[in-house]
Amino acid sequence: MEARFLLHAIIVADGEVRPGAALSRVLAAAGSTALVVAADGGALKAQQLGLRPHVVVGDGDSLPAQRAAQLRDAGVEVIIHSVSKDESDTELAVREALARGATSLVVLGAFGGDRVEHSIANLMLLAIPELEGVVAALVDGASSVRVIGAARAGAVEIQGTVGDYVSLLPMSERVEGVSTEGLLFPLTDETLVQGPARGLSNELVGEQAAVRTRNGRLAVIHTVRADVDLGVNEDG
Repeated sequence: MEARFLLHAIIVADGEVRPGAALSRVLAAAGSTALVVAADGGALKAQQLGLRPHVVVGDGDSLPAQRAAQLRDAGVEVIIHSVSKDESDTELAVREALARGATSLVVLGAFGGDRVEHSIANLMLLAIPELEGVVAALVDGASSVRVIGAARAGAVEIQGTVGDYVSLLPMSERVEGVSTEGLLFPLTDETLVQGPARGLSNELVGEQAAVRTRNGRLAVIHTVRADVDLGVNEDG
């Protein structure tokens, strides 16, 4: 069987790009081989992070024509879609990365901004069937979000430090067979349902943890505790 070339992609959306340990790890590991795809105005955010986009996709509503021209002059491929498109700019960027062979990807700038529906839509992108077999995460400052489920391997490994937060939030009506290792409040073949926040704010008891599921899609959010402002009420 022919080996598949591994290509890591960094998607930069046009939301807030907050500093934090999770973001720092992404930038430190970017190297020169990562494919950088910017979603419209995310091209400006990418440049602020020291990332040079290989391609920019979107409808151009948050990327001034002059800046788009400057990017083209610098050798960056800029693909402008119709404003009446079905996909969000971030979805277009994710699909562009996949079309170019990405086998893993991280999305920066997926959250924040004036419209909360964009944040929710970006989270839901992790459930698209095309990401089956692709390691995908949304990264926001101290936090990283991954989704596991029946269409995935059904397991995720977490690397961190004692006290880091790990939250498990169902993205399907039910998630069955949830089992964890390395968390303060363990789960063994449990069922989590949408609505009650039973899986919120668990904690690492060591440097590693694992979460496994049997059926359903589960969002796994790892937040570096040291980055969290302890003066903020975490009880929601």
